[in-house]
Amino acid sequence: MSSPSVAPPPAPDDDVPSPQPTRHDRVLAELARKTELVAIEDRAIAQAQARKVERLVELQTWSEKAGVAQELHGTSPATVLADRDAPLTVAQARAAAFARWEDKEVARRTIVSELACLTRVAERTVDRWMDEAQFLYYYAPATFDALAAGEISYRHATTMVDQVRTLPDEDQAAFEEQLLPAAKTMPVGRFREKARRLREKLHPESLVTRAKTAVAGRRTYWEADYDGMGWLHWYGTAEQTTAAFDRITSMATSLKKIGDPTPPADGPQNAFGEPGVSAVEALEAEKRGLDQFRADVTAALLLDGITSTGLGTGVTGTVMVTVTADTLLGRSDEPAILEGYGPISPEAARRIAGDVPGFTRLLTHPETGVVLSLGTTQYKNTTAMKTWLRMRDETCRFPGCSRPAIRSDIDHTTDWADGGPTDHDNLAHLCEPHHRLKHLSQWTVTQEPGGILLWTSPGKRSYRTDPANQLAPPPPAPPVAEQRPRKQAADDRYLRPKHQPERHPSPPVPDDPPF
Repeated sequence: MSSPSVAPPPAPDDDVPSPQPTRHDRVLAELARKTELVAIEDRAIAQAQARKVERLVELQTWSEKAGVAQELHGTSPATVLADRDAPLTVAQARAAAFARWEDKEVARRTIVSELACLTRVAERTVDRWMDEAQFLYYYAPATFDALAAGEISYRHATTMVDQVRTLPDEDQAAFEEQLLPAAKTMPVGRFREKARRLREKLHPESLVTRAKTAVAGRRTYWEADYDGMGWLHWYGTAEQTTAAFDRITSMATSLKKIGDPTPPADGPQNAFGEPGVSAVEALEAEKRGLDQFRADVTAALLLDGITSTGLGTGVTGTVMVTVTADTLLGRSDEPAILEGYGPISPEAARRIAGDVPGFTRLLTHPETGVVLSLGTTQYKNTTAMKTWLRMRDETCRFPGCSRPAIRSDIDHTTDWADGGPTDHDNLAHLCEPHHRLKHLSQWTVTQEPGGILLWTSPGKRSYRTDPANQLAPPPPAPPVAEQRPRKQAADDRYLRPKHQPERHPSPPVPDDPPF
Protein backbone atom coordinates (compact mmCIF):
# COMPACT_ATOMS: atom_id res chain seq x y z
CA MET A 1 0.00 0.00 0.00
CA SER A 2 1.53 3.19 -1.14
CA SER A 3 1.79 6.21 1.17
CA PRO A 4 -0.32 9.24 0.32
CA SER A 5 1.44 11.83 -1.75
CA VAL A 6 2.21 15.22 -0.14
CA ALA A 7 1.96 18.31 -2.27
CA PRO A 8 5.26 20.20 -2.43
CA PRO A 9 5.29 23.71 -0.92
CA PRO A 10 4.61 26.44 -3.42
CA ALA A 11 7.66 28.10 -4.93
CA PRO A 12 8.27 31.63 -3.69
CA ASP A 13 6.66 34.21 -5.89
CA ASP A 14 9.08 37.02 -6.64
CA ASP A 15 6.24 39.15 -7.89
CA VAL A 16 4.47 39.43 -4.50
CA PRO A 17 4.59 43.15 -3.48
CA SER A 18 6.28 44.13 -0.20
CA PRO A 19 4.03 45.35 2.59
CA GLN A 20 2.83 48.92 2.01
CA PRO A 21 3.91 51.52 4.59
CA THR A 22 1.20 52.38 7.00
CA ARG A 23 -0.22 55.85 7.45
CA HIS A 24 1.85 56.11 10.62
CA ASP A 25 5.06 55.31 8.68
CA ARG A 26 4.23 57.89 6.03
CA VAL A 27 3.63 60.63 8.62
CA LEU A 28 6.97 59.94 10.33
CA ALA A 29 8.83 59.91 7.02
CA GLU A 30 7.24 63.21 6.01
CA LEU A 31 8.15 64.68 9.39
CA ALA A 32 11.79 63.70 8.87
CA ARG A 33 11.82 65.15 5.35
CA LYS A 34 10.25 68.48 6.27
CA THR A 35 12.40 69.06 9.36
CA GLU A 36 15.51 68.25 7.34
CA LEU A 37 14.51 70.93 4.83
CA VAL A 38 14.35 73.47 7.68
CA ALA A 39 17.74 72.30 8.98
CA ILE A 40 19.23 72.70 5.49
CA GLU A 41 18.05 76.30 5.37
CA ASP A 42 19.40 76.89 8.87
CA ARG A 43 22.82 75.64 7.78
CA ALA A 44 22.60 77.88 4.74
CA ILE A 45 21.86 80.86 6.98
CA ALA A 46 24.95 80.08 9.08
CA GLN A 47 27.07 79.87 5.93
CA ALA A 48 25.65 83.16 4.70
CA GLN A 49 26.47 84.74 8.07
CA ALA A 50 30.07 83.59 7.65
CA ARG A 51 30.24 85.19 4.21
CA LYS A 52 28.82 88.38 5.73
CA VAL A 53 31.60 88.31 8.35
CA GLU A 54 34.19 88.07 5.56
CA ARG A 55 32.63 91.01 3.70
CA LEU A 56 32.59 93.13 6.87
CA VAL A 57 36.26 92.38 7.51
CA GLU A 58 37.13 93.25 3.91
CA LEU A 59 35.20 96.52 4.15
CA GLN A 60 36.86 97.53 7.42
CA THR A 61 40.36 96.69 6.13
CA TRP A 62 39.80 98.62 2.90
CA SER A 63 38.44 101.69 4.69
CA GLU A 64 41.49 101.92 6.95
CA LYS A 65 43.92 102.34 4.07
CA ALA A 66 45.42 105.82 4.28
CA GLY A 67 44.30 107.09 0.89
CA VAL A 68 40.80 105.65 1.22
CA ALA A 69 40.30 107.04 4.73
CA GLN A 70 41.37 110.52 3.62
CA GLU A 71 38.98 110.48 0.67
CA LEU A 72 36.09 109.36 2.86
CA HIS A 73 36.94 112.12 5.33
CA GLY A 74 36.74 114.72 2.60
CA THR A 75 38.52 117.81 3.94
CA SER A 76 41.17 115.85 5.82
CA PRO A 77 43.87 117.83 7.66
CA ALA A 78 46.21 114.89 7.05
CA THR A 79 45.99 115.50 3.31
CA VAL A 80 46.89 119.16 3.73
CA LEU A 81 49.90 118.36 5.91
CA ALA A 82 51.04 115.54 3.62
CA ASP A 83 51.13 117.91 0.64
CA ARG A 84 53.65 120.20 2.32
CA ASP A 85 57.18 120.15 0.91
CA ALA A 86 58.82 121.51 4.06
CA PRO A 87 59.61 119.17 6.96
CA LEU A 88 56.94 119.07 9.65
CA THR A 89 57.53 120.58 13.05
CA VAL A 90 56.92 118.51 16.17
CA ALA A 91 53.52 120.15 16.60
CA GLN A 92 52.65 119.52 12.96
CA ALA A 93 53.74 115.89 13.23
CA ARG A 94 51.48 115.42 16.23
CA ALA A 95 48.65 117.10 14.36
CA ALA A 96 49.25 114.80 11.39
CA ALA A 97 49.12 111.72 13.63
CA PHE A 98 45.85 112.90 15.15
CA ALA A 99 44.51 113.68 11.68
CA ARG A 100 45.31 110.15 10.48
CA TRP A 101 43.42 108.75 13.47
CA GLU A 102 40.53 111.09 12.71
CA ASP A 103 40.57 109.98 9.05
CA LYS A 104 40.06 106.37 10.15
CA GLU A 105 37.35 107.35 12.63
CA VAL A 106 35.41 109.39 10.05
CA ALA A 107 35.87 106.55 7.54
CA ARG A 108 34.41 104.08 10.03
CA ARG A 109 31.46 106.36 10.79
CA THR A 110 30.92 106.73 7.05
CA ILE A 111 30.75 103.01 6.31
CA VAL A 112 28.65 102.38 9.43
CA SER A 113 26.09 105.00 8.38
CA GLU A 114 26.12 103.75 4.77
CA LEU A 115 25.50 100.15 5.86
CA ALA A 116 22.86 101.12 8.41
CA CYS A 117 20.83 103.00 5.81
CA LEU A 118 21.28 100.25 3.22
CA THR A 119 20.24 97.42 5.56
CA ARG A 120 17.67 99.46 7.53
CA VAL A 121 19.15 98.73 10.96
CA ALA A 122 20.48 100.97 13.71
CA GLU A 123 24.05 102.23 13.44
CA ARG A 124 24.77 100.70 16.85
CA THR A 125 23.83 97.32 15.38
CA VAL A 126 26.24 97.78 12.46
CA ASP A 127 28.97 98.81 14.92
CA ARG A 128 28.39 95.55 16.79
CA TRP A 129 28.48 93.57 13.53
CA MET A 130 31.87 95.02 12.66
CA ASP A 131 33.39 94.42 16.09
CA GLU A 132 32.12 90.83 16.17
CA ALA A 133 33.34 90.17 12.64
CA GLN A 134 36.86 91.42 13.35
CA PHE A 135 37.25 89.33 16.48
CA LEU A 136 35.60 86.20 15.09
CA TYR A 137 37.69 86.24 11.91
CA TYR A 138 41.08 86.98 13.48
CA TYR A 139 40.90 85.65 17.06
CA ALA A 140 38.48 82.70 16.84
CA PRO A 141 39.32 81.18 13.44
CA ALA A 142 38.16 77.65 14.29
CA THR A 143 34.78 79.01 15.34
CA PHE A 144 34.57 80.98 12.10
CA ASP A 145 35.35 77.81 10.10
CA ALA A 146 32.58 75.93 11.93
CA LEU A 147 30.16 78.75 11.12
CA ALA A 148 31.22 78.72 7.46
CA ALA A 149 30.56 74.97 7.34
CA GLY A 150 27.08 75.43 8.80
CA GLU A 151 27.97 73.38 11.89
CA ILE A 152 27.05 76.10 14.39
CA SER A 153 24.76 79.12 14.36
CA TYR A 154 25.83 82.76 14.45
CA ARG A 155 24.55 83.01 18.03
CA HIS A 156 26.90 80.18 19.03
CA ALA A 157 29.73 82.05 17.32
CA THR A 158 29.03 85.35 19.07
CA THR A 159 28.75 83.53 22.41
CA MET A 160 32.25 82.16 21.81
CA VAL A 161 33.48 85.64 20.90
CA ASP A 162 32.00 87.17 24.06
CA GLN A 163 34.00 84.76 26.21
CA VAL A 164 37.23 84.51 24.20
CA ARG A 165 37.73 88.27 24.08
CA THR A 166 37.88 88.41 27.90
CA LEU A 167 40.87 86.05 28.05
CA PRO A 168 44.59 86.82 27.73
CA ASP A 169 45.95 86.23 24.24
CA GLU A 170 47.91 83.14 25.30
CA ASP A 171 44.76 81.40 26.62
CA GLN A 172 42.37 82.10 23.76
CA ALA A 173 43.28 79.25 21.40
CA ALA A 174 43.13 76.56 24.10
CA PHE A 175 39.78 77.85 25.34
CA GLU A 176 38.30 77.81 21.83
CA GLU A 177 39.61 74.30 21.13
CA GLN A 178 38.16 72.91 24.34
CA LEU A 179 34.77 74.61 24.01
CA LEU A 180 34.00 74.39 20.29
CA PRO A 181 32.76 70.74 20.27
CA ALA A 182 30.00 71.73 22.70
CA ALA A 183 28.81 74.45 20.32
CA LYS A 184 28.05 71.76 17.73
CA THR A 185 25.76 69.79 20.04
CA MET A 186 24.21 72.22 22.55
CA PRO A 187 21.45 74.83 22.32
CA VAL A 188 22.72 78.39 22.68
CA GLY A 189 21.51 78.82 26.27
CA ARG A 190 23.28 75.72 27.60
CA PHE A 191 26.36 76.51 25.52
CA ARG A 192 26.52 80.02 27.00
CA GLU A 193 26.41 78.62 30.52
CA LYS A 194 29.11 76.03 29.75
CA ALA A 195 31.28 78.73 28.17
CA ARG A 196 30.94 80.94 31.23
CA ARG A 197 31.84 78.10 33.60
CA LEU A 198 34.84 77.05 31.53
CA ARG A 199 36.05 80.63 31.30
CA GLU A 200 35.87 80.98 35.09
CA LYS A 201 37.80 77.71 35.48
CA LEU A 202 40.58 78.60 33.04
CA HIS A 203 40.97 82.25 33.92
CA PRO A 204 39.13 83.26 37.08
CA GLU A 205 39.01 86.94 37.89
CA SER A 206 38.44 88.50 41.25
CA LEU A 207 34.99 89.91 41.89
CA VAL A 208 36.57 93.34 42.31
CA THR A 209 38.04 93.23 38.80
CA ARG A 210 34.80 92.05 37.22
CA ALA A 211 32.79 94.65 39.11
CA LYS A 212 35.03 97.44 37.83
CA THR A 213 34.48 96.24 34.27
CA ALA A 214 30.73 95.82 34.71
CA VAL A 215 30.14 99.23 36.28
CA ALA A 216 31.44 100.89 33.12
CA GLY A 217 28.33 99.60 31.37
CA ARG A 218 25.85 101.35 33.67
CA ARG A 219 23.09 103.10 31.77
CA THR A 220 19.47 104.21 31.75
CA TYR A 221 17.26 103.96 28.69
CA TRP A 222 13.61 104.19 27.73
CA GLU A 223 11.58 101.68 25.72
CA ALA A 224 8.13 102.23 24.22
CA ASP A 225 5.37 99.72 24.92
CA TYR A 226 1.77 99.27 23.81
CA ASP A 227 -1.39 101.06 24.99
CA GLY A 228 0.24 104.36 25.88
CA MET A 229 2.82 102.80 28.21
CA GLY A 230 6.61 102.63 28.31
CA TRP A 231 9.53 101.12 30.26
CA LEU A 232 12.34 103.06 31.95
CA HIS A 233 15.33 100.74 32.47
CA TRP A 234 18.17 101.43 34.89
CA TYR A 235 21.28 99.24 34.93
CA GLY A 236 23.45 100.13 37.92
CA THR A 237 25.42 98.61 40.76
CA ALA A 238 23.71 96.05 42.96
CA GLU A 239 23.95 98.27 46.02
CA GLN A 240 22.42 101.25 44.23
CA THR A 241 19.59 99.37 42.57
CA THR A 242 18.64 97.35 45.65
CA ALA A 243 18.75 100.43 47.87
CA ALA A 244 16.63 102.41 45.41
CA PHE A 245 14.08 99.61 45.10
CA ASP A 246 13.94 99.23 48.88
CA ARG A 247 13.34 102.97 49.29
CA ILE A 248 10.60 102.95 46.67
CA THR A 249 9.00 99.89 48.27
CA SER A 250 9.12 101.43 51.75
CA MET A 251 7.47 104.64 50.53
CA ALA A 252 4.87 102.70 48.56
CA THR A 253 4.08 100.46 51.53
CA SER A 254 3.61 103.47 53.81
CA LEU A 255 1.27 105.16 51.35
CA LYS A 256 -0.72 101.98 50.86
CA LYS A 257 -1.22 101.56 54.61
CA ILE A 258 -2.68 105.04 55.04
CA GLY A 259 -4.51 105.13 51.71
CA ASP A 260 -2.56 108.20 50.58
CA PRO A 261 -4.73 110.74 52.44
CA THR A 262 -4.40 114.28 51.14
CA PRO A 263 -5.96 117.70 51.84
CA PRO A 264 -9.49 118.50 50.63
CA ALA A 265 -10.25 118.74 46.92
CA ASP A 266 -9.83 122.50 46.82
CA GLY A 267 -6.43 122.25 48.51
CA PRO A 268 -3.01 121.43 47.03
CA GLN A 269 -2.37 118.36 44.92
CA ASN A 270 -0.94 115.19 46.37
CA ALA A 271 2.55 113.85 45.73
CA PHE A 272 1.53 112.43 42.38
CA GLY A 273 -0.05 115.56 40.91
CA GLU A 274 -3.58 114.27 41.50
CA PRO A 275 -6.39 116.48 42.90
CA GLY A 276 -6.51 116.41 46.68
CA VAL A 277 -9.24 114.33 48.32
CA SER A 278 -10.20 113.66 51.91
CA ALA A 279 -8.70 110.78 53.84
CA VAL A 280 -12.05 108.96 53.94
CA GLU A 281 -12.53 109.34 50.19
CA ALA A 282 -8.98 108.16 49.59
CA LEU A 283 -9.48 105.04 51.69
CA GLU A 284 -12.76 104.23 49.93
CA ALA A 285 -11.47 104.88 46.42
CA GLU A 286 -8.01 103.39 46.79
CA LYS A 287 -7.69 100.41 44.47
CA ARG A 288 -3.96 100.46 43.88
CA GLY A 289 -1.81 97.46 44.70
CA LEU A 290 1.80 97.62 45.84
CA ASP A 291 3.12 97.47 42.26
CA GLN A 292 1.01 100.48 41.30
CA PHE A 293 2.16 102.37 44.39
CA ARG A 294 5.79 101.63 43.51
CA ALA A 295 5.23 102.96 40.00
CA ASP A 296 3.57 106.14 41.28
CA VAL A 297 6.30 106.77 43.85
CA THR A 298 8.99 106.31 41.19
CA ALA A 299 7.24 108.74 38.85
CA ALA A 300 6.90 111.34 41.60
CA LEU A 301 10.56 111.07 42.59
CA LEU A 302 11.89 111.22 39.04
CA LEU A 303 9.62 113.98 37.77
CA ASP A 304 9.55 116.24 40.82
CA GLY A 305 12.38 115.17 43.11
CA ILE A 306 15.88 116.67 43.47
CA THR A 307 19.22 115.29 44.56
CA SER A 308 20.75 115.66 48.02
CA THR A 309 23.06 118.37 46.67
CA GLY A 310 20.16 120.35 45.24
CA LEU A 311 21.07 119.49 41.65
CA GLY A 312 17.86 119.38 39.66
CA THR A 313 16.14 122.26 41.41
CA GLY A 314 14.03 124.01 38.81
CA VAL A 315 14.84 121.37 36.18
CA THR A 316 11.86 119.50 34.79
CA GLY A 317 11.38 117.11 31.92
CA THR A 318 9.78 118.66 28.85
CA VAL A 319 7.51 116.68 26.54
CA MET A 320 5.43 117.95 23.62
CA VAL A 321 1.85 116.80 23.06
CA THR A 322 -0.18 117.47 19.90
CA VAL A 323 -3.97 117.39 20.37
CA THR A 324 -6.93 118.49 18.22
CA ALA A 325 -9.34 121.13 19.46
CA ASP A 326 -12.27 118.67 19.32
CA THR A 327 -10.41 116.14 21.47
CA LEU A 328 -9.53 118.83 23.99
CA LEU A 329 -13.19 119.88 24.22
CA GLY A 330 -14.39 116.30 24.61
CA ARG A 331 -16.19 116.23 21.25
CA SER A 332 -13.83 113.65 19.73
CA ASP A 333 -11.90 110.59 20.86
CA GLU A 334 -9.13 111.11 18.31
CA PRO A 335 -5.83 110.18 20.00
CA ALA A 336 -3.25 112.84 20.77
CA ILE A 337 0.40 112.45 19.75
CA LEU A 338 3.06 112.31 22.47
CA GLU A 339 6.48 113.39 21.21
CA GLY A 340 8.87 110.45 20.95
CA TYR A 341 6.12 107.89 21.53
CA GLY A 342 3.05 108.21 19.32
CA PRO A 343 -0.71 108.04 20.00
CA ILE A 344 -1.99 108.37 23.57
CA SER A 345 -5.56 108.27 24.87
CA PRO A 346 -7.82 111.34 24.71
CA GLU A 347 -8.17 111.23 28.51
CA ALA A 348 -4.40 111.49 28.94
CA ALA A 349 -4.30 114.36 26.44
CA ARG A 350 -7.02 116.29 28.27
CA ARG A 351 -5.23 115.76 31.58
CA ILE A 352 -1.97 117.09 30.11
CA ALA A 353 -3.80 120.05 28.61
CA GLY A 354 -4.80 121.04 32.13
CA ASP A 355 -1.34 122.56 32.63
CA VAL A 356 0.47 119.46 33.90
CA PRO A 357 4.06 120.68 34.49
CA GLY A 358 6.71 119.65 32.00
CA PHE A 359 4.47 119.46 28.92
CA THR A 360 4.08 121.78 25.94
CA ARG A 361 0.57 121.63 24.46
CA LEU A 362 0.15 122.05 20.70
CA LEU A 363 -3.49 122.63 19.75
CA THR A 364 -4.32 121.73 16.13
CA HIS A 365 -7.31 122.18 13.85
CA PRO A 366 -9.24 118.86 13.70
CA GLU A 367 -9.45 118.86 9.88
CA THR A 368 -6.45 120.77 8.54
CA GLY A 369 -3.97 119.93 11.28
CA VAL A 370 -2.77 123.54 11.36
CA VAL A 371 -1.42 124.61 14.74
CA LEU A 372 -3.91 126.88 16.51
CA SER A 373 -2.10 127.38 19.81
CA LEU A 374 1.29 126.70 21.32
CA GLY A 375 0.11 126.91 24.90
CA THR A 376 0.72 129.78 27.27
CA THR A 377 4.27 129.08 28.39
CA GLN A 378 6.05 129.94 25.14
CA TYR A 379 6.49 133.71 25.23
CA LYS A 380 9.85 134.24 23.54
CA ASN A 381 9.71 134.35 19.78
CA THR A 382 13.07 132.61 19.40
CA THR A 383 11.82 129.83 21.63
CA ALA A 384 8.66 129.61 19.53
CA MET A 385 10.70 129.04 16.36
CA LYS A 386 12.73 126.31 18.05
CA THR A 387 9.52 124.72 19.32
CA TRP A 388 7.98 124.87 15.84
CA LEU A 389 11.01 123.05 14.40
CA ARG A 390 11.00 120.54 17.21
CA MET A 391 7.32 119.79 16.68
CA ARG A 392 7.86 119.40 12.94
CA ASP A 393 10.87 117.07 13.20
CA GLU A 394 10.41 115.23 16.54
CA THR A 395 13.71 113.36 15.95
CA CYS A 396 17.08 113.73 14.28
CA ARG A 397 16.47 113.92 10.54
CA PHE A 398 19.31 111.62 9.45
CA PRO A 399 17.97 108.42 7.84
CA GLY A 400 17.07 105.86 10.47
CA CYS A 401 18.01 107.97 13.50
CA SER A 402 15.51 108.21 16.36
CA ARG A 403 17.40 110.57 18.69
CA PRO A 404 14.78 113.04 20.02
CA ALA A 405 14.88 116.54 18.56
CA ILE A 406 15.17 118.02 22.03
CA ARG A 407 18.54 116.22 22.34
CA SER A 408 19.70 117.35 18.88
CA ASP A 409 21.20 120.43 17.23
CA ILE A 410 19.35 122.74 14.83
CA ASP A 411 21.42 122.59 11.65
CA HIS A 412 21.47 124.84 8.57
CA THR A 413 20.85 122.42 5.69
CA THR A 414 22.76 124.79 3.41
CA ASP A 415 25.52 126.18 5.60
CA TRP A 416 25.05 129.77 6.68
CA ALA A 417 28.64 130.44 5.58
CA ASP A 418 27.60 129.29 2.09
CA GLY A 419 24.63 131.64 1.94
CA GLY A 420 22.03 129.45 3.61
CA PRO A 421 19.37 131.50 5.43
CA THR A 422 18.34 131.03 9.04
CA ASP A 423 14.77 130.16 8.11
CA HIS A 424 12.41 127.30 8.81
CA ASP A 425 12.88 125.80 5.33
CA ASN A 426 16.67 125.66 5.74
CA LEU A 427 16.75 124.31 9.29
CA ALA A 428 16.43 120.75 10.58
CA HIS A 429 17.41 118.79 13.66
CA LEU A 430 20.53 116.61 13.60
CA CYS A 431 21.94 114.80 16.60
CA GLU A 432 25.57 115.60 17.37
CA PRO A 433 27.08 112.47 15.74
CA HIS A 434 25.13 113.00 12.51
CA HIS A 435 25.76 116.76 12.63
CA ARG A 436 29.48 115.97 12.63
CA LEU A 437 29.04 113.34 9.94
CA LYS A 438 27.28 115.83 7.66
CA HIS A 439 30.17 118.28 7.89
CA LEU A 440 33.14 115.88 8.02
CA SER A 441 32.21 113.16 5.53
CA GLN A 442 30.92 112.86 1.97
CA TRP A 443 27.25 112.73 2.97
CA THR A 444 25.25 115.57 1.38
CA VAL A 445 21.70 116.82 1.96
CA THR A 446 19.20 119.22 0.44
CA GLN A 447 15.88 120.41 1.84
CA GLU A 448 12.73 120.36 -0.25
CA PRO A 449 9.49 122.27 0.45
CA GLY A 450 7.62 120.92 3.44
CA GLY A 451 10.78 120.12 5.37
CA ILE A 452 11.62 117.02 3.30
CA LEU A 453 15.33 116.15 3.44
CA LEU A 454 16.98 114.36 0.52
CA TRP A 455 20.22 112.69 1.56
CA THR A 456 22.91 111.33 -0.76
CA SER A 457 25.35 108.85 0.75
CA PRO A 458 29.04 108.57 -0.17
CA GLY A 459 28.01 105.45 -2.13
CA LYS A 460 25.65 107.65 -4.21
CA ARG A 461 22.49 106.13 -2.75
CA SER A 462 19.54 108.41 -2.08
CA TYR A 463 17.44 108.50 1.07
CA ARG A 464 14.45 110.66 1.94
CA THR A 465 13.38 111.65 5.44
CA ASP A 466 10.02 113.32 5.98
CA PRO A 467 9.16 115.52 8.95
CA ALA A 468 7.05 113.89 11.62
CA ASN A 469 4.33 116.53 11.21
CA GLN A 470 3.27 118.77 8.34
CA LEU A 471 2.81 122.29 9.69
CA ALA A 472 1.68 125.56 8.20
CA PRO A 473 4.83 127.60 7.49
CA PRO A 474 5.58 130.50 9.80
CA PRO A 475 5.24 134.02 8.41
CA PRO A 476 8.34 135.38 6.67
CA ALA A 477 10.86 137.01 8.94
CA PRO A 478 11.70 140.70 8.48
CA PRO A 479 14.80 141.29 6.35
CA VAL A 480 18.00 141.16 8.35
CA ALA A 481 21.22 142.68 7.13
CA GLU A 482 23.71 139.84 7.15
CA GLN A 483 27.44 140.13 6.68
CA ARG A 484 28.65 136.83 5.32
CA PRO A 485 31.84 135.45 6.85
CA ARG A 486 34.64 134.01 4.84
CA LYS A 487 34.21 130.40 3.79
CA GLN A 488 35.70 128.13 6.43
CA ALA A 489 36.21 124.40 6.39
CA ALA A 490 33.40 122.51 8.02
CA ASP A 491 35.75 120.34 10.06
CA ASP A 492 37.45 123.50 11.36
CA ARG A 493 34.18 124.49 13.01
CA TYR A 494 33.94 121.11 14.69
CA LEU A 495 37.59 120.74 15.68
CA ARG A 496 37.68 124.17 17.33
CA PRO A 497 37.83 123.74 21.14
CA LYS A 498 34.43 124.24 22.72
CA HIS A 499 35.60 127.02 25.03
CA GLN A 500 36.44 129.28 22.09
CA PRO A 501 33.57 131.46 20.85
CA GLU A 502 32.36 131.24 17.27
CA ARG A 503 34.23 133.75 15.15
CA HIS A 504 31.16 134.35 13.01
CA PRO A 505 28.07 133.42 15.03
CA SER A 506 24.89 132.71 13.14
CA PRO A 507 22.20 135.40 13.34
CA PRO A 508 19.34 134.78 15.76
CA VAL A 509 16.22 133.05 14.59
CA PRO A 510 13.49 135.45 13.36
CA ASP A 511 11.67 137.48 16.01
CA ASP A 512 8.20 136.96 14.54
CA PRO A 513 6.38 133.97 16.01
CA PRO A 514 5.73 131.24 13.43
CA PHE A 515 2.06 130.73 14.26
